[in-house]
Amino acid sequence: MINIKQSITKLWLETKQRWFPSKENNAVPLDQISRFYQTDFYQSLDESLKSAFYDGPLGGLDSRVLARKDVDFLSQSFSLWQHGRNLSCAIYGEKGTGLSTLLNIFIHQLKQQNQAYKLLTLEKRLTDEQDVIDTLAKAMGLTEGTYKLDDFIQALSELPSCVIALDNLHFLVQRTLGAQAVIDCLGAIILATRGHHFWLLGAEEQTWRRLCYGYRFENLISHQHHIANFTDSEMRDLLIKRFAYAGFHTINDIATDTLHSEKSPINDIAKRSKGCVELGFFYCLNNLTYGTKPQSLLIMPAQEIDMGPLKKLNKIELFTLAEISTHGQLSVKEHAALFRMSTNESKMTLEHLRVLGIVDQGDEFHNRDTYSLKLIISAVVIRYLISMNYLY
Repeated sequence: MINIKQSITKLWLETKQRWFPSKENNAVPLDQISRFYQTDFYQSLDESLKSAFYDGPLGGLDSRVLARKDVDFLSQSFSLWQHGRNLSCAIYGEKGTGLSTLLNIFIHQLKQQNQAYKLLTLEKRLTDEQDVIDTLAKAMGLTEGTYKLDDFIQALSELPSCVIALDNLHFLVQRTLGAQAVIDCLGAIILATRGHHFWLLGAEEQTWRRLCYGYRFENLISHQHHIANFTDSEMRDLLIKRFAYAGFHTINDIATDTLHSEKSPINDIAKRSKGCVELGFFYCLNNLTYGTKPQSLLIMPAQEIDMGPLKKLNKIELFTLAEISTHGQLSVKEHAALFRMSTNESKMTLEHLRVLGIVDQGDEFHNRDTYSLKLIISAVVIRYLISMNYLY
């Protein structure tokens, strides 16, 4: 009997804390957001909900974070190149805005048109001129280790014209002696061949800013396009479609087809999310409970995020987050060289940020020695760093 009573008391306290937080502490802890998908609550949700709020496009239902104008920009630029314009393109946006998805959609269009293309996703940091040449040579089907810069440009110019899409540009960013040589080499290749090949580059926004500020990278690219985050109305529409896809057609006693015009928690969540899709998904799933009617849900209003853990970080830790955002990821060795400290000190710094739920560590299939911003809170972290002048 005591165990049953204790279990009921514990359940009530957890429910009370989740749905009726005290006024002294009514913000969502940062680590609660970052670890949400490992919680028992998330695991207990209907599979239909978990599938609907999958972090990716749902076929023809929606295009994740992409607006039609983003796809049209690439199509129009490609058409100009086909008609003889000597141009190259770069797309950039915040982490999680769907850059890779946009590239894949464009590549799919090229397939349907029987257009030749090469999609190269960088997987490691390029260290010097020869590394750039060998990486591109392998992607283009040329023999590695046999070309110097001028010879490689000539060989690339003799290949049939095609689209060359280069993703994960954050692997160009580094603070080493070879950094300028990497940029100069890639720049020379793009400028010399962009009339023959259509170059399309994708980068996260902080990476793009660093490349432009540090290396004037924008001078290599004739056409740039910023992938914007969702507006409040776009976010609301996407979330409503996700609930409908999961088979839930009533939210807080409001039919999903009328939620657009009704004052509802969905509108509140859209505003709280500030354009970040992952955060919108978290708010929807974390704040819901099942209604009494079939296919109905109740959603509580979203809360502010507790920025306390970020405010308690020291300068080295904040600069570490800033450098991770521009580099895409940092290894312990790279961090140690960047901040001129021992590898043990770097490991302790990065592990502290991981324990706080701010960064992720690479898994056994990817370099376990690397750390990157946790996607679900990356937009929150980056905006905080900008507000504190650790990023620009």
